[in-house]
Amino acid sequence: MGRFKPKKQRGNQQPQGQRFRIDDRAVSQAEILMAGEQLSNNVDDHGRLLYMNAPSLGLGEVATGIDVDTGSVETAEGEHPMPVALFEPERAMMSQVPGGAVTEIQVEGAIAAGMRRFPRGLADLRTIPGWTLHRLVDDRLELRSLDGGVYSRISVPSAPDWYSAALHHGYVVCFYGPQLGVRTPPNSAPERYTDAERLEEFRTARGRGLIAGGIITYRNNR
Repeated sequence: MGRFKPKKQRGNQQPQGQRFRIDDRAVSQAEILMAGEQLSNNVDDHGRLLYMNAPSLGLGEVATGIDVDTGSVETAEGEHPMPVALFEPERAMMSQVPGGAVTEIQVEGAIAAGMRRFPRGLADLRTIPGWTLHRLVDDRLELRSLDGGVYSRISVPSAPDWYSAALHHGYVVCFYGPQLGVRTPPNSAPERYTDAERLEEFRTARGRGLIAGGIITYRNNR
């Protein structure tokens, strides 16, 4: 499955420079379709493994219940924390129809294929039927869509505790989007990219509607 399919050309096209731009450079429709095809075919992205309670996500612990007398949320202390995998594409492809919101085509493709948008505030994070996360023999992780196609693939350092948590739960929370706080910003060293800065990027992307998320079935192929 490609991340999106180019649309057919229509008549009465507006002048090229008014409609299509790459890196703030005016391009033709043919160039924009070629760029879209390249993005669709390239599934090797940047990734990071962490847990729901990571400071760079600001999501807290997974609730297991609520005390009806005090109203306090209960969590399962000592249990394996809920694992999270971040999939951040190399390039974003933004789109905007006249009068509409700015969207990112790869994120919209994931949502169209069944994942859920993960906005700020109340977010509907649920299991996504048919989607799977596969750990390959070389420890790469593949996020596969309903039709079995690879939507994103990441190479990450081996993380035995994370794999153990994924096996324990049988599911992994997966987020896909161009601004998840994975890559180090330009002109900055990795050790200087703080959790607070990663959190700010993650929250900003949520606010812009640029994150697709879901609870995905985990498959260990080793």
